Amino acid sequence: VSFTLNGQSFSLSDKGNTIVVKGTSSLHDWVMDMKIMNCDVNLILNGSGVQDIGEIRFSGKAKELKSESNLMDKKAYAALRSDKFPEIKFIKTSLTGLLSENNKFSGKLAGDLSVAGETRRVNFPFTGTMGSNKTIDINGEIELKMSDFKIDPPTAMLGTLKTGDAISVSFTLRLVPE
Repeated sequence: VSFTLNGQSFSLSDKGNTIVVKGTSSLHDWVMDMKIMNCDVNLILNGSGVQDIGEIRFSGKAKELKSESNLMDKKAYAALRSDKFPEIKFIKTSLTGLLSENNKFSGKLAGDLSVAGETRRVNFPFTGTMGSNKTIDINGEIELKMSDFKIDPPTAMLGTLKTGDAISVSFTLRLVPE
């Protein structure tokens, strides 16, 4: 059986995209999410599956992270030094363990994540599904520490409210062919 390989460029759909950042504090857990971002991906398709993932470039503005509290948002933007470093960026450097069967695929991505002026290499697993119209949904999650990016965990109420260093970042991206 012979298949035709083709590289296809994808970008984010207008709907179905979110980045969720979760953390803890001495008072309660907290959540921030980002719904406005940019992501360009190049995939090599093989029939109804993904054979390889080429370039991935993600960017989002730090001030697009939103919580249910304006005070928390302001504290987060200050901690992220968002006036000086307005963009959060990820650029793929490698892909390992790509498994693709029918319309489902998974693997582990490595790349350079830039936050608050610091860039670190990160690795995280992901899963994906290709729809019949070549729309692709990709999900993943990574555990990070704010201190790895030289971010001081925010405090409030004269220091009595302290956020934890560990955070969880999960994402759901819907990609459409360009």
